[in-house]
Amino acid sequence: IEIVIQVIKADGSVVGTAINAAVLALLDASIHMTSLPIACTCLVGRGIENNKDIRLDPTAVEEGDEDFSTIVIVTNASKERSVIASINFGSYGLSSFLSAIEGSFRASKTMVAFFRLAVEQKVVRESKTLWSS
Repeated sequence: IEIVIQVIKADGSVVGTAINAAVLALLDASIHMTSLPIACTCLVGRGIENNKDIRLDPTAVEEGDEDFSTIVIVTNASKERSVIASINFGSYGLSSFLSAIEGSFRASKTMVAFFRLAVEQKVVRESKTLWSS
């Protein structure tokens, strides 16, 4: 299976958004998956004074700030508290990384609810199209 994602315009969180778009494409195509990967982009402070400052879904301007590093954390929504991968841009401390993981777990629950809503709405639209004659 090959999925091509073309970014026409972006304002931050491109990698995480592309991963989530690929997952939604697989769901839409009814591809069997053993897990449900959810990507969340986190901005973490580099300095000691910024190590607890975690920002989710940063803009491109925020990602370019030299005082912060970007981490894309991919969690497994099928298993409680499971990290599949992390993609890192810049340096940061362990406590920042652990805080970003915790934020990603919380955000992934909301994203799963959104995925569910999007799929349900699509099914309803398709059923109305198929059965309305």
